[in-house]
Amino acid sequence: MLDSEVRNLRHPAEIPLFVICLLISLFIYVTLMTVPLLYPEELGTEYIMVVPAAIAFLSFVSGQTYGGMMANAIKLSEKQFPELYEIIKRLSYELNFKEVPDVFLIQEGGLINAFATRLYFRKNYVVFYADIVEVAYREGDFDSLEFIVAHELAHIKAGHVTLLYNLAIFPIAFVPVLKNFLWTALSRAREYTSDRIAIRLVPSGEKGLIVLSAGEHLYKVVDYDEYLEATISPEGFWVWSTNLFSTHPTLLRRIRAINEDRPGKIF
Repeated sequence: MLDSEVRNLRHPAEIPLFVICLLISLFIYVTLMTVPLLYPEELGTEYIMVVPAAIAFLSFVSGQTYGGMMANAIKLSEKQFPELYEIIKRLSYELNFKEVPDVFLIQEGGLINAFATRLYFRKNYVVFYADIVEVAYREGDFDSLEFIVAHELAHIKAGHVTLLYNLAIFPIAFVPVLKNFLWTALSRAREYTSDRIAIRLVPSGEKGLIVLSAGEHLYKVVDYDEYLEATISPEGFWVWSTNLFSTHPTLLRRIRAINEDRPGKIF
């Protein structure tokens, strides 16, 4: 997939929201670094180290997360879960990655999830919780898993896991009002972007998101057409407010956006 295709599939609100976050973050960074120089006696000049400290903190957290995977998870390869690893290799090739990301499988007490991130200054990697992979191996449904794989790889392709990207939005997460509205809105836009890339790569995996709602045992008996009817019903205030404060769009909105081939509502 070319970068131009990614630009077309990126949610229209993502870049504007990112630019707003970036400008606010730059203001916060500059303020924290210049105010101590202007008022050294009141604050102390050590605050000028805020940007290096932020880089060091994010790098430390990324290293700890990667170290936890290396210590406790199973790293996929041609011999470890080869069917899943082959999907990851193929999709990495389709996304024009220079190298296949490291992939880990870990048990998280029944949670159904996956995430993509980066060991800063080194390489990208993806983590799958065991229960979401169990779906494919037990049910023989690799299409749904392939969609989830594509979604996580799409985060990498769209640049959501890089150090510079995360530094650009890092301060927003510590300002309550900005975090609750602006930071979460950008996060929802990123999820729509990754869904759009994923469904372009895996058109047959449209039911993959149902696993997140019904679970790995019951998702196959969900009437998908009936569920689609629910996605076009009026949301009401409480569904709207749930979406407003969430880092991910509601599942109803995500599935509706995929089914209608539309960007999806942020607010």
